Amino acid sequence: MIVRLLGPSCIAAGLVLTGCGDDGGRGDSTATTQPGTASTASPTSEPTTSTSSTSSTSSTTALPTGTTDDTATTGPVATTTTDATSTTTTGASTTLDTEGTTGSCLDVLPTPAGPEAVLAAEYAADYVAYDLGPVPRDGGGVLPRLGGLVVFPDDPLMAYVVGPSEVDAAELHVVPLERGPCGHIIGFGGGAVKLLGSPYLDLMTNGPKGVVFISHYPTNMLSQIVPGAPALASTIDLGPLGVEATWSPGGLNFVPPGYPDAGMLRIMGYPYMQQNSVMGSWYRADITYNGTSYDIAPVEKTVELPGGPGGFAYIPAGSPGFPEQRIMVTEWLTQPRRVSSYAVDAEGDPIVDSHKPFFESFVNPWGSYFEPETGDYIFLQWEAQPDHVYIVQGFVPPPPIPG
Repeated sequence: MIVRLLGPSCIAAGLVLTGCGDDGGRGDSTATTQPGTASTASPTSEPTTSTSSTSSTSSTTALPTGTTDDTATTGPVATTTTDATSTTTTGASTTLDTEGTTGSCLDVLPTPAGPEAVLAAEYAADYVAYDLGPVPRDGGGVLPRLGGLVVFPDDPLMAYVVGPSEVDAAELHVVPLERGPCGHIIGFGGGAVKLLGSPYLDLMTNGPKGVVFISHYPTNMLSQIVPGAPALASTIDLGPLGVEATWSPGGLNFVPPGYPDAGMLRIMGYPYMQQNSVMGSWYRADITYNGTSYDIAPVEKTVELPGGPGGFAYIPAGSPGFPEQRIMVTEWLTQPRRVSSYAVDAEGDPIVDSHKPFFESFVNPWGSYFEPETGDYIFLQWEAQPDHVYIVQGFVPPPPIPG
């Protein structure tokens, strides 16, 4: 049974819906079992927007050629005593150079993830999670209701971060990052400075040509921003493109190299109208560059996922313990909440029965992102009061986004 916090009305797909509260249907949602498939609903209003080419066809075959298979089982264990190991301390970071053992260089942070983030046992030898803490706000305090965080494509020491998210007064900030000697993010280099405000900003991802894509939840919109610009480059209503009124992203990401649809957009719709469906909805969309940002073609829905999926990202191929291409997904409607992965088919779409937990439990996970410099997995809490940013070392860097 889905339990929702009832409250004031909220805006969705051009309608005023009662019973959503300020949480957009997410605030106190839990599920004791993986919810089953339920009916969907079509949008009731369709404002106009531009479109481009049609989406690709579906397929369910094996991993594409060119994907690396790396099944290393030795992990980033700070207490290793094998050869070629040395440690140095720099500020709040201790660097463990294990190039003689795992071929990786890891920055050991002062605050490991605690019982709020329990890594699945099969991954504990290869990965280590740290708590970066809340995002400090310039002038004092911390950012509330975190949405997405992405690193600037042209500056590894700067990031965009949304906070607060999913409210009419949502804000996009820029925040400096601190990196350790091995290049991993070890903290924030200062306070977050507001760049702009836009209603219901939520999750983000890096896109082709340096463009950053931002979802608006629960209003079913998608915006884009060009790094260095003071304003959004475009905002598109996804309803007329085929994202039904039952869902709103939520997660955004791009198909990695090695697939026929490489560089094309994938959208994860979160089921905020849970009286109609408690399944997440996965969409494909072709994109076309218009000189500044991207036009989005009508979407194609290919699969529904259980568990209240939110942010997702393609796991960098060749990462230990992942011999096949998978996506990492935060899950809001499981009990306990967790972070899991799915294998994908030849089109880069998730295979429902391949579900596997990565974090067996996690307190309020929402954002999901592999940062481009080191491949560290960054995920953010939502409404944990205060929300923290977590980082997992052990992944390989992701490939450049095609396009």
